[in-house]
Amino acid sequence: MMRKFAFLTLLLAAPALAEPPEAALVGALGVQIEKPAGDNVHFSQGSGVYLGNGLILTAAHVVKVNPADPVSNVVLDGWKTDARLVAFGQGSVDLALLQVGPNDLSRQRRDMKPLDICTVGTAPNQPVIVAAQGAITLSKTVGVPVKSLALNGDWTDILATGYSHGASGGGVFDASRGCLAGIIIIEATAPGIELTQFVPAPEIAMFLAGRR
Repeated sequence: MMRKFAFLTLLLAAPALAEPPEAALVGALGVQIEKPAGDNVHFSQGSGVYLGNGLILTAAHVVKVNPADPVSNVVLDGWKTDARLVAFGQGSVDLALLQVGPNDLSRQRRDMKPLDICTVGTAPNQPVIVAAQGAITLSKTVGVPVKSLALNGDWTDILATGYSHGASGGGVFDASRGCLAGIIIIEATAPGIELTQFVPAPEIAMFLAGRR
């Protein structure tokens, strides 16, 4: 059963004039996630991306707390409802797939076309749209190689913007095509430096193969 949430998500709000036309669609795909730790006190918070057909993609570490309980709380269209874990990345794959039951989806969600995953990885200095923490922001990938102990991916899988931990699981979208280019996983900050790493589209496609 859906439960009316205390606030309306900002994700369906009209984009600012400076944002690309795809920003409105990207905003509709953004999801907020909360996973209780099981002690009635603590919980993990993060973001996710609605893929269509009731499926939500997020970072595995967002829903890793209390593995005995496969249910997380998600906010869709201003409503909080339950989503069940259906797939969890193994090893270094920081991705997880959640499923919302059809009776807990609005007609708009049920009719939504499945999200396209970008067929190629991002390029240096590429503009992107980020849907995370209930908001839409513009960013871009870094334009020069980055070496950091906190980042273990290819440097083109790094945003030149620092996002907080609540952005983990949020979507990185190609600003010109609207396809999903990445899922945020790591924030790396240092004096004068704010960067964010994401799982790139090719890895996402491999994780989702046969699961949509």
